[in-house]
Amino acid sequence: MGRLLGLDVGARRTGVAVTDALQIACSPHATVETTSLLQEVLPMHQREPFDAVVIGKPMLIVGGATDSTVMIDEVAAKLRKALPALPIHFVDEGNTSLEASQIQLKGGMKKSQRRAKGSLDAIAASLILQRHLDAQAYK
Repeated sequence: MGRLLGLDVGARRTGVAVTDALQIACSPHATVETTSLLQEVLPMHQREPFDAVVIGKPMLIVGGATDSTVMIDEVAAKLRKALPALPIHFVDEGNTSLEASQIQLKGGMKKSQRRAKGSLDAIAASLILQRHLDAQAYK
């Protein structure tokens, strides 16, 4: 068992989170420009390889693609090309940004710190990763 990488992909920024080697705890890692995501992820994977990538994706009740799902699929395709042996899993990202905002409020984060969108994206990535771990626990 090894670490998992969680991603909350956005048009401009992507939140990055990781688990520990036992896949027990998730931690926000960073927020990076989506255009430079591979430059961040590849060195992380080389230092301490991931077992899989978990990407948040909006899941529509009626199916079909949105602008977000198309963009997320493009990012996933780039990851598959760069890291072909690494499995990629998709998890419903619904309400993770709202939950991340609530976590910031409960944690006492000042308004000026909350406005720095980067921390919100990394927290959302850790929530996406936690959803995956929770789902795996019931399999």
